[in-house]
Amino acid sequence: MTLDLRTAPLADVRALDLRAADRDPWADEAAIWARLGAVLDRIPAADWDRPVAPSDGGGQPWSALDHVGHLAAWADEGIAAIVRVLDGAAWPADDDYAGGDFDAFNETQRAMWVGEGAVEVRTHLEESHARLVALAQDLPFDVIRSDEAWSWVFLTLHGHALDHLEVLEKAAARAASA
Repeated sequence: MTLDLRTAPLADVRALDLRAADRDPWADEAAIWARLGAVLDRIPAADWDRPVAPSDGGGQPWSALDHVGHLAAWADEGIAAIVRVLDGAAWPADDDYAGGDFDAFNETQRAMWVGEGAVEVRTHLEESHARLVALAQDLPFDVIRSDEAWSWVFLTLHGHALDHLEVLEKAAARAASA
């Protein structure tokens, strides 16, 4: 039986080897993106500023807006990484991001969304995601599945969404029960 990535429990989706040669990364991407969109549709705009999870970097609790803005910012990072590689350079190193302290780096990204609303942040995510998918599709599968690229391509396309879906699905469920 094939697991429906749009509806299966997140633990089951995470247990899959999405890097396996028999997986279709574009079908996986489309399913996880559809899941994320459906979840965001269930969070009312008025609830996007409410805290939904603690900050891993020691800052203020993160809201749904922070999570979605974070996904958008990392889509932008993924775009920059792929452009860099297509131009002949190496994939970025962890040290390029606050010396490898991603929690600290992620806290600095939050300032990008101050004063923005749910519509603006979601629009940025959708536009960046579309550009990221288009660029990633220019990479051969063997490159995408390589050790150097996997964290950049998988993470910024659907791995990161899977990480944040856990929090966003809970926020959507709370909004539905309120």
